Amino acid sequence: MFYCAIIGDIIGSRKLEDRQKVQKNFLAMAKKANRLYKKDIASPFTVTIGDEFQVLLKCSHIAPIVIDYVKREMTTAELVFGVGMGEIVTDINPKLAIGMDGPAFHFARNAIEQAKKKRPRIIYQSDSIGICMVNSLNYFIESCTERRTRRQKQVLEYLSRELTQEAIAHELGITQQSVSDIIRLSYLSEVEDARRAISLYLKDIDNAKNN
Repeated sequence: MFYCAIIGDIIGSRKLEDRQKVQKNFLAMAKKANRLYKKDIASPFTVTIGDEFQVLLKCSHIAPIVIDYVKREMTTAELVFGVGMGEIVTDINPKLAIGMDGPAFHFARNAIEQAKKKRPRIIYQSDSIGICMVNSLNYFIESCTERRTRRQKQVLEYLSRELTQEAIAHELGITQQSVSDIIRLSYLSEVEDARRAISLYLKDIDNAKNN
């Protein structure tokens, strides 16, 4: 059966000022994630070596959602992710995401080693044609989001809370047109289109492999 393995790692964890607190948050995040995504998880979030975790998902199109969740919960640390899609040739461990083997984990391990060396920080690997498109889109998303100014991030944060442009303008003491310009220059629609393209492609892979 086709699975999706994710390996995540905290960059430079040993140099963090409050490493113990970050590790505690890391464990809490993993515990909460196992509860939130229980129906999509084949083998749960497991902290393995150092500040690294791995999880085995039942389908690959859930991976971007899970990764976004991890990033939101771990804002005090910089992470890289390797995502591998393929078969598992050993029995599935329903309690810990360790002791299993197969292309999914091989791809994930290769992907995270690559992500540690160069961008994007989220790399997918599989034997599916076109997987490089996903990595290119991830690179595009990272490039757009990292260039956002403090004001752009502020406006997008309000927008994520479902405030209208008029309400945001009132909150910040600027015009609605200024809010519209800030949103446009933050490449929000382009990033959302890229995310949708990744999701649709991964769903196509899941359907092709599992049907």
